Amino acid sequence: MRLSRTKIEYLSDKILRMLQEDARIHPSDNVDLVTRAIDDAIYENLQAEDEIDDEVEALVQQNSNEIRAMEMDVGALRNKIKREIARKRNFII
Repeated sequence: MRLSRTKIEYLSDKILRMLQEDARIHPSDNVDLVTRAIDDAIYENLQAEDEIDDEVEALVQQNSNEIRAMEMDVGALRNKIKREIARKRNFII
């Protein structure tokens, strides 16, 4: 999943507003630092998902002959492999 830097900043601002509206949560006075931490967390999650996607694509390519021979649904197979790799890495998709 690709998001532009602008979209990530928009999402982090929206998350920050939601945090500020919750009476149980008190973001620090340094709102810029909190926003940057949210930006970084989103970016790191997208990077991790991209790594999983790359690993899935490599596995599909390595086994492409077998996949074709068994007439498997490549899209469904990609999703299944991605879910399994994510589960092993304790990554929630």
